[in-house]
Amino acid sequence: MNPIRLFVASAALALLPSCAPSTAYVGSAPDSSGKPKVVLGDRDRILTTTPRDTAQLTDREYLMRKATLGSRAERLEALDVIQRSNDPAMFDFLMERLKKEDDRFLQIRVMQALSAAGDVRAVPTLRHIARWDQTRVGIEAVGALWDLGDDSYVPRMIMKLRVDEDFPEIAGIAHRELVKMMAVDLPPDQRTWLNYYRAHRLAPYQQSNWFWQFQPPLPKTVAGTTKVVPHPKGQIPLPKEDVRIRHTNTTWVEFWKPDAP
Repeated sequence: MNPIRLFVASAALALLPSCAPSTAYVGSAPDSSGKPKVVLGDRDRILTTTPRDTAQLTDREYLMRKATLGSRAERLEALDVIQRSNDPAMFDFLMERLKKEDDRFLQIRVMQALSAAGDVRAVPTLRHIARWDQTRVGIEAVGALWDLGDDSYVPRMIMKLRVDEDFPEIAGIAHRELVKMMAVDLPPDQRTWLNYYRAHRLAPYQQSNWFWQFQPPLPKTVAGTTKVVPHPKGQIPLPKEDVRIRHTNTTWVEFWKPDAP
């Protein structure tokens, strides 16, 4: 063999150990078989456990695994069990799933579980979805906020009662959600719903300020906890104290539109 080729081959063999796959696992230690092993946290355990070893998981960990890696039907079943269990330890997991879930139907199911948990910490995230999501997910976020005692985004949903040519189904979905939330059967008219909303607020009436309120206050919580004060379900009664309806929101389209006979 050519001496030059022999020297190049020897140098290449000498460099092979430094390119071994074990360099990808920095800070890990080999197991009994000599293969590198990654040290994982407790949360990663539900994702890396093999199906054969799922019996070693706790009930809570198994639900988290099923809600993360299962089929759509299995994830829905796991979320239903999580909601009915009312386990406070699952709140952080639900918030994480809401941010990472890519199935919009499952996002709605997670928001329903969060509203049933009654934890005020879910309100900022739900407000973000209600503000920026223009699909059914945004409408369901307003419904979840209503269950948590926050009605600040109801006017935004009332504005969706006007039929959109690009998304004609949104108006019907918004109307059904309004009827479900407020337990009152009103026609799908923006002015009617806005007047009713102003007179039947969940949040306390406040004096109108000269400036726009950038962030409405969070719902009231039970003293010493993050649990929101539950409000009665069904039709909201008129307040007992003497109050004024602050104003009637009227869009330009409604201003020039004649009233229905």
